[in-house]
Amino acid sequence: MTSAVATETAVAVIVCAYTLERLDDITASLDAIHSQSRTPDEIVCVIDHNDLLRERIERLAVQRGWQGLTIIDNTSTQGLSGARNVGVAATSSEIVVFIDDDATAHPDWLRELIAPFTDTDVAGAGGRIEPAWPVERPTWFPAHLDWTVGCSIPTLPADGGPIRNMYGASAAFRRSALNAAGGFPTELGRVGANGAGCEETEVCIKIRQQSPQSSIVYVPESLVAHRVTAERASVRYVLRRCFAEGQSKSRLARRVGAHDATGDERGYALVILRSVARDLATAVRRPSRVMRAAVLVGGLGSASLGYLIERVRGR
Repeated sequence: MTSAVATETAVAVIVCAYTLERLDDITASLDAIHSQSRTPDEIVCVIDHNDLLRERIERLAVQRGWQGLTIIDNTSTQGLSGARNVGVAATSSEIVVFIDDDATAHPDWLRELIAPFTDTDVAGAGGRIEPAWPVERPTWFPAHLDWTVGCSIPTLPADGGPIRNMYGASAAFRRSALNAAGGFPTELGRVGANGAGCEETEVCIKIRQQSPQSSIVYVPESLVAHRVTAERASVRYVLRRCFAEGQSKSRLARRVGAHDATGDERGYALVILRSVARDLATAVRRPSRVMRAAVLVGGLGSASLGYLIERVRGR
């Protein structure tokens, strides 16, 4: 079912920020939002309990001429989920779009991301998120673990299509569907720089549980570059992020059911193991692939351990 009116529906873009360490990234992100081929109807920057950061961004808004930008404080629970909910409440547009404060959008990012909403069954959409490495991708860093730095992975449909959930660095929701799902759960998700996640996953699962005909779609034509710091481009960070994701998935399973919470992950584990086998099979010619295979195994093990520990703790 389609509606031509949907292309004219008002769109709000929300950026959540929490630290001065990302001020250059935030500036680049807001510059890109103000340079879109499809101008947002509302732009909101939510400051997560950081008065100094708010003051700096307010000064930058004047200096750089960011028209139509509203800067507000997170008056809810500290963390990404609370900040997003406050941003949603401060807007009225029917389509609500989120982009990370360290992600820079391509000029057509917004236009492409909202295009699927011409279908009234589409409740959410996620764009393609490419890593912006400090120098270049480390040889040991497998693309199948790009999700650990908030980026798209190879198993997403290359031509776009239905997915279980999108990633928060580039995400759009129909306001009515987001509200019906209860917004973002403050019991899940990231606070500051911790490795927690799954807040977008819960929202998408709840939308489908409440309205089975609704769909969440991947839009590869909608592109952002997500900065990867040197600290995140490290084995230590990847393993820590995998462990935290396992914990988050366990909490999610208690909230929405294990089948919906981990169905994709069970299939993905097989993809990881096949990739490990391919890397090891070619290791004689390319020794660096041994390290890549080891990181894949370590990531899978860390996520599994985090899940089991949190499951026992939950009981």
